[in-house]
Amino acid sequence: MTVPTAPDRGRLLAELARHDWQALKSFKGSAVDLPSAITDLVFAGTEAAADRAYWQIDNTALIQGRLSQCCPAVVSCLVVGLVDAPAVSRSLIIDLLATIGGGYDDHVDSAWVGPVSSHDCIQRMAVGFETYERELRERGNASCVDILFMCGKDSAQMLPRVRQVLVEALALPSCRPISDLIESSLADLD
Repeated sequence: MTVPTAPDRGRLLAELARHDWQALKSFKGSAVDLPSAITDLVFAGTEAAADRAYWQIDNTALIQGRLSQCCPAVVSCLVVGLVDAPAVSRSLIIDLLATIGGGYDDHVDSAWVGPVSSHDCIQRMAVGFETYERELRERGNASCVDILFMCGKDSAQMLPRVRQVLVEALALPSCRPISDLIESSLADLD
């Protein structure tokens, strides 16, 4: 029997410290409040706490698909934190990553929210590829399909691997409820 280990807050704290949150722009001005929201989401003890943190990040870093300058830093931190996140947070973190990955960076608010690259966000997301693959296989998480799809569309180098994972997922009982999504994602990769 494997004994569960305590979450390693050090990895997330080190990643949070790499970013100048005061200087990064968001839809609320600076992104200074995001490190605490990210920490609250990653280490939430209840679904309600995870949900509150999710919406704080969502309503600060992006709004209705529009990304702000802090999004690449948010993605890097969420990918690092996902490794140690409890079950109550994991699906919300993955959903938030998929939402950011599907966002757009060219909008009228660019002067206010700073420059941002959706490509940069997706590249940072790709670091967690194995985690999304595992979540897809074990839990049939539809947001993992979205993230993997974006990684495949963004990188010709990752495309064969993404196709393989999605094809294999079609045969899994956990992915049967999302087989239409997987099939349409595979078709759109061509």
